[in-house]
Amino acid sequence: MRRRKKHLLFGIFEDFDSARDVVSSLKVLDLKEMVVDNIELYSPIEHPEVEEILGDFHQPIQRFTLFGALSGAIGAFLLAAAAAQAMFTVQPQGGKPVIPLPPNIVIAYEGAILIGVLATIAAFFIYAGLPRRLHKHYDNKVSIDQIGIEVQVLPENMHLVRAVFDSHQATEIREVVQ
Repeated sequence: MRRRKKHLLFGIFEDFDSARDVVSSLKVLDLKEMVVDNIELYSPIEHPEVEEILGDFHQPIQRFTLFGALSGAIGAFLLAAAAAQAMFTVQPQGGKPVIPLPPNIVIAYEGAILIGVLATIAAFFIYAGLPRRLHKHYDNKVSIDQIGIEVQVLPENMHLVRAVFDSHQATEIREVVQ
C-alpha cells in the first residue's frame, strides 16, 4: 500500500488578529468546499479565541492516568499480598489474617500514584509526538513574536488556501510536500 504525500502550506503572520481571521476564513472555506484536512497553529503564547474557532482537540491522557492508577493499585496490592502470603507460610501466627488489608491499602495507594504518574508521562510523550524533529518548514520567528499557521490540504485546493493567506497579508508562505 502506497502512502499519500502530505501537502502543507505554512504561513507566517505578524499580528494575532490577522492569524485569527485566517483561521476563521479557513474554517468557513472548509465548511463550504471541504478543502482543509488539518489546521495547526504555532505561537509563543496561547490564543483562546483561535482555539475556540478550531474546536476542541481531544487527547485521552486522563484515561491513561486512570488505567495506570488502577493497574498500579491492583499490582501493588497483589505484590504486598504475595509477600504477606510468603511470610505467613514461613512463620504462622495465630489470629493474624493471611492478607492484612490496612497496611496493604497504603501500599496500593502508593502504587496507584507511582504507576498513574508514569502512565500520564508516557501519554504526554505519545500524544505530543515526542521525541520528534522540527519540521523543515518551521521558522524560529514563530517562537519569538510571530504566528505560524500550517494547513494540510489536497494539491488541487492549494490555490484556495494560498489566496486566503495572501488576502490576510501573510509575511511568508511556504509550500511543503512530506
